[in-house]
Amino acid sequence: MKKYLFLLMAATSTTAFSAPYVGLEYGVTNMNHDYSTTFSETAGDVTLTPDDSNSAFGGFVGYRFNDFGLELGYKKFESDDSRSKTINYNPPVETEREWNADLDATQFTFKPVYFYNFNEKLQLKTGLGLTYTQYKYDSSAYTETENDLTDQESISDHEHGASKSESVFGAIASVGVEYMVMPSLALGASASYQVDSIANSTSFMLSSAYYF
Repeated sequence: MKKYLFLLMAATSTTAFSAPYVGLEYGVTNMNHDYSTTFSETAGDVTLTPDDSNSAFGGFVGYRFNDFGLELGYKKFESDDSRSKTINYNPPVETEREWNADLDATQFTFKPVYFYNFNEKLQLKTGLGLTYTQYKYDSSAYTETENDLTDQESISDHEHGASKSESVFGAIASVGVEYMVMPSLALGASASYQVDSIANSTSFMLSSAYYF
């Protein structure tokens, strides 16, 4: 009888700490990469490198087995760079030369995660895993003429710059904390570093997660 009671208690304990979960996250991501475009202009070359910090959003699903879990994630982020120069101004008509470059990234992650409970409300969450990232880079230049009185615009001298789409595997490491505001709902913050053969990125995200 004691043996069966012990097995029942063990099974109940495992169930209490095992659960699927889903979450959403939003924050900022900074990318370092080799994408750039140089446009040759009469007044001098213009080089664009979209490596500024920009907003990122995503989601994740996972399953927790006591202190460990497996998690699938999705994240979308982008970066851009632009220049503009007035080449003629004869009020109310203004003519500008515009240069733009955009880098969009769609990232999928798979990682084992480790949970450590500081107390009943606060827990640490770390992960180390793999990424599959789709990069899409595009750049262009054009001349824009605008009439300030009529709000009429016209585009001319459009020039396509470098354009490329690539998909690669990489690695990611993350660390964060979650606070249980309700028995099943957690709010958290995390930082992650991701690297592959094309780029590396650092992300700081705020998240919400629901444990079933």
